[in-house]
Amino acid sequence: MMALYTSSSMNIKWKLNKVRSHTCLVILLLLFNNIFLISQRPANVGQGGGGGRPNQQNVLSEDNGPDTTIYEYVLTDDIFRKTPRVDTLADISFMKKNMLIPAQGDFVNTGNFGSAVYPLIYKTEINSGFNTGYNQYGIYKISLNNFRFYEQNRPISDLYFSQLSNQENINVRADFSRNFSDGLSLSVNYLRISQKGFYTGQDTKSTAFGIGMRYKSKSEKYNAFLIFIHNANQEGHIGGIINPDDLNERFKKDISVILSEANTRQQERNLSFVQYYKLTGSKDKGFRLYLKNDIQYKPSYYHFSDVNINDNNDSTFYNGITLDKRGLRRYTSVSQISNGFFINGDKTNGLSGRVGLIVDYFSIKDGLENQNRLDLTALIDGSLAILGSLRLETKGKLGLAKNIGNFDIEGKLNFDVKKIGTLSGFLKIFRSENAYNSYELVINDVIERENTFVNPLGTEIGGNLWISTINMNAGLSQSVINNPIYWGKDGNPYQYDGVFTSTYLHLQQNFKTGHFHLDNHIHFQVFNTNLYPLPKLYSTHQLYYTGAWFQKVMNVTLGIDAKLIPDYQGPGFQPLYGQFHLTDSSLPFFPAANLYLLARVSSFRAMLLMENFSQYFFSNTNFDVVGQPQFDPKFRFGIQWLLKD
Repeated sequence: MMALYTSSSMNIKWKLNKVRSHTCLVILLLLFNNIFLISQRPANVGQGGGGGRPNQQNVLSEDNGPDTTIYEYVLTDDIFRKTPRVDTLADISFMKKNMLIPAQGDFVNTGNFGSAVYPLIYKTEINSGFNTGYNQYGIYKISLNNFRFYEQNRPISDLYFSQLSNQENINVRADFSRNFSDGLSLSVNYLRISQKGFYTGQDTKSTAFGIGMRYKSKSEKYNAFLIFIHNANQEGHIGGIINPDDLNERFKKDISVILSEANTRQQERNLSFVQYYKLTGSKDKGFRLYLKNDIQYKPSYYHFSDVNINDNNDSTFYNGITLDKRGLRRYTSVSQISNGFFINGDKTNGLSGRVGLIVDYFSIKDGLENQNRLDLTALIDGSLAILGSLRLETKGKLGLAKNIGNFDIEGKLNFDVKKIGTLSGFLKIFRSENAYNSYELVINDVIERENTFVNPLGTEIGGNLWISTINMNAGLSQSVINNPIYWGKDGNPYQYDGVFTSTYLHLQQNFKTGHFHLDNHIHFQVFNTNLYPLPKLYSTHQLYYTGAWFQKVMNVTLGIDAKLIPDYQGPGFQPLYGQFHLTDSSLPFFPAANLYLLARVSSFRAMLLMENFSQYFFSNTNFDVVGQPQFDPKFRFGIQWLLKD
């Protein structure tokens, strides 16, 4: 039997190695095929700045390539602000974008790509109206605020595919855009994540799909958008590893976990009709005055179930929750109708702003509980350029109906010194509405929690300094909040009876010598009391080489991406609320690192990534969330191709 097992095991290993070898061979053939084709062109065609500094803000710069292709997009919030969208060089921003690492901060997850995420930097959640609070999958979603409507002079398809370890763990992205006659155009945004995971019941599935039609009149005075968006997120929860010593086992699927049949599924849809009407004529080039109206219908539901409640582990995990041997079920559905009216005006390099009113009607069904509410929100935004180098910006929201008393007022001042850098400061005051999941919980059609919390009142103040000559960025901010909501060690919501303060400092410094780069970003935050499971200190580092190979046809980046977090009281995750919470457990220091190779030839891109590469050198397992281990080192490959016509 042992000989048979050994023979079978060797056969399986041989087949896996063969598949991996074939995969690498296909990628190399594709790359070298593109190198051969591009090398037949003139020497100045297809060359990139592979030795230049990657864009640290993850903002794509314009690069029209070897032809006159125009490829840019607008957001429906402001269709007159166009952003170039190009196939970037082989840099770190490409990897982070496709691994869905937001530019505004770092996140940890529950151990699987596509799973619930938690920010490492404290940020106040400000809601001027109703919000469910089930936002743990927000970075995977398409919304009306980030749906990209492309403007181009030829049909374009932007395709991305990556696979981790095997065919059960894939990530697909696609953007498509095409113009038609009579002012019509079409744009499609698509994202799909399917991760089986490596522990029993850990699988995730995420689908984000958006399709929009646009009509632009010949005079360009009228624009209309009809957009449909669908988001579905599904995650299986393990609750945590029962015995950490089992992590040394070879077959992770055999390791015992707390939850075996717990699942979350969320679905959000949005059908929107957005209209712009320009009041000024085409000759008024220095000033623009226009009306905007957007109507949205947004049905959604948020479902959690655990159909296997049978031991003490369940009682401990669902601390304080009434258990039923038949299982736990939470099903909250929300239907929202929104209608917004805006008057916008702007002058080139001068004064711009808008005033508006948004009407939101909500129908909320939670088990046998039904409720309706009407929110009215007044908005005012403004921007004023002073002497060319100064810019004053203001934003304001005020609740007028069921959300009366809620407000969010912010002012910013930006000082731009050319060839040196920028200095900015901001001040914000707010009164925020608490999320629905913090004060209402219905289990098996029975009200389990019904809290009465006051709405928090707070201020934020801060500034940022960017010195371009030395590639340094630094920022300092402080938040002061009365009566914030937090999630206790038992996973349930509470309101702090007092004033909470958070001070945040970050410093980013990038170095370069020849083809070698070292990018560093250090974060430091201090709290007057421990309400949120966040590290006081952590840093991210990227050490990499960039260059242009094969007669400068292929742009290449090779390096290590590392995240260092010292010991701290780590977060736990309670899927019943969809929230991360305080724990008594300390997460030890673990130098998490990924090894990557990125390459670009014309509009074809390839990514080879060894995720959790540093696990090879340590006997202990990396935990970003208490009880939820990161998987062993796994190989991911990805390709992206920008297809024209």
